[in-house]
Amino acid sequence: MTERKHHSLGAEFWACLMLAHTPGLGPWGGKRLVEHYGTAQLAASYSAEWISLGIADRNVADNFRQEKWRDRALQEWELAEQGNMAVLPYSDQSYPDRLRHISDPPLYLYYLGDTDLLQAPCIAVVGPRNCSSQGIGITESISRELACRGICIVSGFARGIDRIAHQSAIGEIGGTAGVLGTGLDLIYPASNKDLWHKMRSKGLLLTEFSPGTRPETHNFPRRNRIISGLCLGVLVTEAARNSGSLITAQYALEQDREVFAVPGSPRQRTSSGCNSLIKRGAVLTRSADDVLREIRPMLEEWTPESARGQPGADDGEPAAPEIADLSDAEGELVRAMDPGEALHIDTLTRTLNWDSSHTSQTLLSLELKGVVSRQDGMHYTLLR
Repeated sequence: MTERKHHSLGAEFWACLMLAHTPGLGPWGGKRLVEHYGTAQLAASYSAEWISLGIADRNVADNFRQEKWRDRALQEWELAEQGNMAVLPYSDQSYPDRLRHISDPPLYLYYLGDTDLLQAPCIAVVGPRNCSSQGIGITESISRELACRGICIVSGFARGIDRIAHQSAIGEIGGTAGVLGTGLDLIYPASNKDLWHKMRSKGLLLTEFSPGTRPETHNFPRRNRIISGLCLGVLVTEAARNSGSLITAQYALEQDREVFAVPGSPRQRTSSGCNSLIKRGAVLTRSADDVLREIRPMLEEWTPESARGQPGADDGEPAAPEIADLSDAEGELVRAMDPGEALHIDTLTRTLNWDSSHTSQTLLSLELKGVVSRQDGMHYTLLR
């Protein structure tokens, strides 16, 4: 099999295209091959073993060896090269770990912006395009509060609630990421052009769809599995019974993510979907604290030194730990503070010579443990 030489985008991306466009292989088969061999390049090199591994049948293996992927792979490669696209393959260490473990992750993602945002804990905030003033208000409040506390807000870059969620989080510590249902070269909807330019420089835009992909209806459910797959949980701030946001919530349940929903009046059409989710077990959510309280155990995934298994009090509030229960990072931050003195997060970041995301995540962990208290204007005080 003759392989093209690719330089600007890389041989691993070309191998991903070979797998992605092999008829019959599909995302599940591509994932299994890359997981088994470590890279798409090795998977492509050992195609003779696919049948014995039970990953592909003879027809699929023949399709690959006969290069039935070539025309479509070459077309997408040339579009990506013409558009100067940045690509994140599944095998790259920067590929989001939580997305890696869903049943059908994309073999590669096109992106604009800062992929480091996805290394922080993420929460999806979704809702309808036609939203109420109450939905706008609660989305602004929760999205901004979570982003200020180091959580990356993920949404689908649509009009309405998605736009509000992105706007509320952009520029904050946690930042925001938008998952597109089109190619990265297409600004859709056009009314989000201003937001698109802000997010490419101060946030992150990403998609699995090749350049030139139009906003076809079937693209958006596929986009939604990525939105939920990137996150610890999905917050639905408004939704009618037939809302596309409920598709994202369903993906979250299938991926073993938390589902949060804001309650609303039973007379309000855009609250019926949320109220239904709460009846089915979604976490009733009125504030960012409701989200943080629920995901507190999972946040330790991003603070590996922190103590494990701290029990909560009977009322659901975090138990107060002893100093010995703090991680090395938490202890270092506590020692940089004086009781009764309110310090701004930027002051602590400079004092400790940390990056801002590390400071915010450590402060959030300490806040949930009852060691520090957050005041207005991102100031923190040591409680004990």
